[in-house]
Amino acid sequence: MKWTLSLIVICLLSSCKTNNTKKHFSAQLILSDKAFSKIKTKRNKALELDHLYHSSDDYVKGKFIHKGETLNVKTRLKGDHVDHLEGNRWSFRVVSKKPNLFNHYKISIQGLATRSYLQEWVFHKLLKEEGLIHLQYELLEFSVNDTLDGVYVMESHFDNHLLDMSNRPYGPILKFDEDDFWNYGLNGWKGFNDDSVMVKSKIKITNKHWLKSNVMHKKLAKQAKEIIENHRNKKGNIHRDFDLEKWATFIALNELTGINHSLRWHNLRFYFNPESSKIEPVGFDNGTWFPKDYQMFFKEEHVECFYEELFQDEVFSKLILSEIQRISKTVYLDQFFEKYEPKLDSLVKIVQKEKADYKFWKSSYYKSQKRIKELLN
Repeated sequence: MKWTLSLIVICLLSSCKTNNTKKHFSAQLILSDKAFSKIKTKRNKALELDHLYHSSDDYVKGKFIHKGETLNVKTRLKGDHVDHLEGNRWSFRVVSKKPNLFNHYKISIQGLATRSYLQEWVFHKLLKEEGLIHLQYELLEFSVNDTLDGVYVMESHFDNHLLDMSNRPYGPILKFDEDDFWNYGLNGWKGFNDDSVMVKSKIKITNKHWLKSNVMHKKLAKQAKEIIENHRNKKGNIHRDFDLEKWATFIALNELTGINHSLRWHNLRFYFNPESSKIEPVGFDNGTWFPKDYQMFFKEEHVECFYEELFQDEVFSKLILSEIQRISKTVYLDQFFEKYEPKLDSLVKIVQKEKADYKFWKSSYYKSQKRIKELLN
């Protein structure tokens, strides 16, 4: 009888342990019911309007758990288009007062589909191989309040850790404020167009923690802003102010990956190198879906006014042609995939937890090379 009771107790305890076992996540975001309700309300409104409009009071407080550490954070929904909010994969911006979010103050966590699964990962590795500034971009299993759980991507923000990763001295990272782009675009432009909005958009610093720490940093930021301001008003000197070799490589890689999305002015991010006193590109939001049409950015119908001086310059034209020819050689991709294919194979298995039929087609990149060669011929 005692033995039977012992077995019953053991079985009950075992059952309790099984029922209480929680799924392991690389990271978790914990929100109060009130905070999560505010997030849901914002999402529903965005789906109704078919666009996510941001405001200063969007953020809610929460806890971010990663590698056994719990951080106090604030968070909001992120994205502009509602592909960031559809289904059960919502995109979040997470901010901490300390650089403890994967070594950043600010990160984005989003569904795999918003950045075309592993194509965005490949884009940043290509940038890395070319010595260009790239983002920290990692797959992770993530949940919000034990729901919305699955495989997501952590995409870093634009701060000094990127410069550490790319072996650059600390300097200002800048962007155009894209609020006007969305506001005018969604309201019919009303006498404005892409270029005229770009010319009037505010130039902002993204690594603000670095900016606050030193008077000299503010002087560098002012110098960098003046360079971009002069350039967009056709008053600059691209040979003095831009690292033309890096810009040529950056644009060529965007051609290889088949799209000009990260070259659009509202997606551009700039780094001012205090040693060279030149502006370099920062890779972001490539969104590679390999469209079948030609995407050569210096074709007349694709050029935004930001690039006009570059493509009208004889030196830069030779640089971009040389880089396009170099990356269109089969050996270029052969060497890249030889190095990264084992890691890609492991990442495919992680993605398949989210999308069982997912396949990574490296052949798409070779087809893109073929398209480039045909265009060059």
